[in-house]
Amino acid sequence: MAKKKLVYFVSLSSNVPFVLKQALKNAEQENEVSIFFDLDGARVLDKRYLKVMERTHNMDLEKMMKQALAQGVQFFGCQMNVLIADGLELIEGAQLSGVATFLDTAYKADAVLSY
Repeated sequence: MAKKKLVYFVSLSSNVPFVLKQALKNAEQENEVSIFFDLDGARVLDKRYLKVMERTHNMDLEKMMKQALAQGVQFFGCQMNVLIADGLELIEGAQLSGVATFLDTAYKADAVLSY
């Protein structure tokens, strides 16, 4: 089976657990997976917000994110989200990017999935 390039675009933080599960499944099949977090979705890249997600969703989101990063999943946060009132304390392994990075990655992908 040929290796695929998949891009997930996440704009709602409530969709992140589902997206991470799908991304992990695809990364385990040796596909190249990238996740772009924008708008509300970018909040999960903030170290402080992970604790809120754990309490409200009753899951260890940080553990899932570390698993995904270990599997080679790339995390990109929209650079405009640094304008959030108190800024982002970016988790280890995530990087800020802009529209150009997203478009370059999306144009090379076999599929772009939006959540």
